[in-house]
Amino acid sequence: MIVSYSPGRVRIRLNELKNPIVALAVKKRMQGVDGIREVMVKQSTGSLLVLFDPEILPPEKLFARGRAELEKYNIRLALPETEKGL
Repeated sequence: MIVSYSPGRVRIRLNELKNPIVALAVKKRMQGVDGIREVMVKQSTGSLLVLFDPEILPPEKLFARGRAELEKYNIRLALPETEKGL
């Protein structure tokens, strides 16, 4: 689930990211996306922090890409109601 968002920064928490294989794979795949500046994973909390340039990678494209990457591992990313309009 997305726990915080501001332009250029999004934090996601998922229990599946506590798995080191999943965490590393998601981090590596997201780092290769144009517009992403930095990807940090904290396995102990299952937290993924993505810093990005919203001019290059608009939030809706970032979220679509992130969902697609997570779904490769059968992980569903839920958007809070307040963030569905991004």
